[in-house]
Amino acid sequence: MKPVRNAWVPILFALVLAPPVIGVGVPLSGLLLQLTDAETLREIDGPRLFGAVGATILLAVGGAFFAVVLALPIAVLSARFRGRIVSVIESVGYLGHALPGIVVGLALVFFSLSVVPYLYQTVVLLVFAYAVLFMSKAIGSTRSGLAAVPQSLIDVSRTQGLSPRVVWQRVTFRLAAPAIGVGALLVGIAVLKELPATLLLRPTGVSTLAVELWNRTSVLEYGSAAPFAAALVFLTAVPTYLLSGIRNLAKEKP
Repeated sequence: MKPVRNAWVPILFALVLAPPVIGVGVPLSGLLLQLTDAETLREIDGPRLFGAVGATILLAVGGAFFAVVLALPIAVLSARFRGRIVSVIESVGYLGHALPGIVVGLALVFFSLSVVPYLYQTVVLLVFAYAVLFMSKAIGSTRSGLAAVPQSLIDVSRTQGLSPRVVWQRVTFRLAAPAIGVGALLVGIAVLKELPATLLLRPTGVSTLAVELWNRTSVLEYGSAAPFAAALVFLTAVPTYLLSGIRNLAKEKP
């Protein structure tokens, strides 16, 4: 491999830094300027902001948990078995990734009103929508973690007289837990930012940060929207940081 000439180094650095600076630095600087504006500080609605933060966190945790629960059987099946039927089942699990949130939201509205009207505009239906939309994020990571568990280690554990349930708890799940956690974090990050399905399915009186942002920016109230945008950026930054930490830990393992 030829060494890079010194004259090209600044250009290469500029090319590498341009996407994060333009895509992240510019929006964050604009948000910070708007957030520190005196008029914006006077318009902060503390109770509504904290209520939206709490609802967003609870829905993200619920959506991540439900998505992992639905993804786990598919991931186990695809990690341990091969065949056309298994491939079809796995492909169906990834189908939600191709569906727009508005389509899933409308479908669940029609379904709930026709079949289970008592679930319409409930947290259960909204969390289910999140699981359908983002289950594919959990399937891929969970499948990789389960496939990395050596089958020989499972066989040795079974020869020690351990039941399949105990082997799953003590061996398979423990070794695959970091990958399952990565899948849950990916789903949680996606849920934090999701808007179309949330607008259609959220219970009356429940607003997430994304919904509050939509309500304010749609009527050009950018000053009052800034605190909700800042809170959303902070909330998404936390699982993103945890996600990078888990991946770095995985790389350090021999």
